Amino acid sequence: MQPLLEISGLSGGYEPVRIFHDVSFVMESGTSIGLFGPNGHGKTTLLKTISGLIDPWEGRIVFLGKQLNRPGEYQRRSSSNFNYSVLRRRRMNPQKVARSGLIQVPQGNLLFPELTIDETLDLAGSVDSGKKSQTRQTRAFVETLFPILAERRHQKIKSLSGGERQMVAIGVGLMGQPKLLILDEPTLGLAPKVKLHLGQAIETIKNFGVPIILVEQDIELLLNLVDTIYMFDHGGISSPITRENMPDHQDIMNMYFGNVCQ
Repeated sequence: MQPLLEISGLSGGYEPVRIFHDVSFVMESGTSIGLFGPNGHGKTTLLKTISGLIDPWEGRIVFLGKQLNRPGEYQRRSSSNFNYSVLRRRRMNPQKVARSGLIQVPQGNLLFPELTIDETLDLAGSVDSGKKSQTRQTRAFVETLFPILAERRHQKIKSLSGGERQMVAIGVGLMGQPKLLILDEPTLGLAPKVKLHLGQAIETIKNFGVPIILVEQDIELLLNLVDTIYMFDHGGISSPITRENMPDHQDIMNMYFGNVCQ
């Protein structure tokens, strides 16, 4: 059985700065993984690269047996006075990545503020008109997962709380019929009660059969939701830590900060 996702020797960043380097891991079907590490060390940049929002510099991204990035070396700028990115052929097409079933819910719930919840979810479900019956089922699942979205379907996004906007963002991701759902810090800045509710929703999504890559600073939440953790630090990742060998909160704090956390 082929792996769900294979990342091999992946490097990338924003010219001229390399943000992450030589990242490799394999994600098997039916599993979920977590990334944990300090802010500013490249986790979000890595996820954007896997999703095709940023072109990888080196390496391979293989999803369901198909390489998503075009082979060949990334062409770096030869002049600081002209942005060659406007002429350079991209190595990845984010639309094709999303249509393949690799869906990312980015950090910060980037939604259209003037649209209603109803319009936003309808728009997200209209990408593939050939799956209308499945789209209706997914919409029902989203509204079961987050009943408040059904209750407030006619409210504009700009009028919602941070937690409600995050529910809509996750709903948008689910409407894309993901075969792999990437969640980048979905509980960032939210109240503990809302964070608990979102954690339960993510667990339901996982139990429903949707594999997840989760970036989360709440290590307790992360430990409860994933099968494998990769520690991310200075643009690189550690060897996988499986559920059988999962450290507790204090062990992970000590890995990063030493005994000062005791």
